[in-house]
Amino acid sequence: MKWKITRNYIDGRGWRDDEPSIDLVHRFRLLDDDGNLYYEGTSDDSASQLAFAPLDWAMGVGCTEIQYLQDSGEWMTLWRR
Repeated sequence: MKWKITRNYIDGRGWRDDEPSIDLVHRFRLLDDDGNLYYEGTSDDSASQLAFAPLDWAMGVGCTEIQYLQDSGEWMTLWRR
């Protein structure tokens, strides 16, 4: 699975990577257990077990939830720890 972080909200740093990638079409966001947004990113998978890879990466900084943007425009939680 390919994925990348496009926006970092931790400590107000807010860096952003706007470089387009044709194969990374699924938008996701990573939140902590209070619902605070830490990261946004894109991936090439939003449905398999591999779609949890960004959450595994971000758990060390306190992320407990990953959400993927649906075609309806709503964010759907795939996992909450």
